Amino acid sequence: MGQPSNNRYRAVRRFARRNDVTFLVPERVYDELSVNDSTTRTPPVETALEDGWVAVGDSLDFSRPVVSRVMDGVQRYIANTDDRPADEVERADAALAALAAQRLAAGEVTEVYVYTTDIAAGEGAEAVLASEGYGDSITFVNGFRFLEDLCPETD
Repeated sequence: MGQPSNNRYRAVRRFARRNDVTFLVPERVYDELSVNDSTTRTPPVETALEDGWVAVGDSLDFSRPVVSRVMDGVQRYIANTDDRPADEVERADAALAALAAQRLAAGEVTEVYVYTTDIAAGEGAEAVLASEGYGDSITFVNGFRFLEDLCPETD
């Protein structure tokens, strides 16, 4: 989404506030997004956390079999789609689905929307969570289309 000053970021923030949505990100994703570089004083995810429309999810509990199965299943799905070894697939992509599985299995939520620009990860999340019995509870939202719909003219 870029920096808080650009149209995409502001559009997503407005969407979250208008719809009373908090985007929950796995710790692995947060770790990737919170890296400071010389061009950014405060990573955009930190600003979103401070504003309250993004939160970091609990640590993944791999002692719950469904969390491990979903994480591994999505990694395999991405690997098969991209025709590469599963151990080369970034775990942050699969962590989105694992966090969704954890929240669904605990009864904390009854439906989840997985927003990602990684098409294979999103499709994998839907497929693997459906195989775990959560097919009616999961929706993959293509992040590219989501941003395009919110902000047809990009920065």
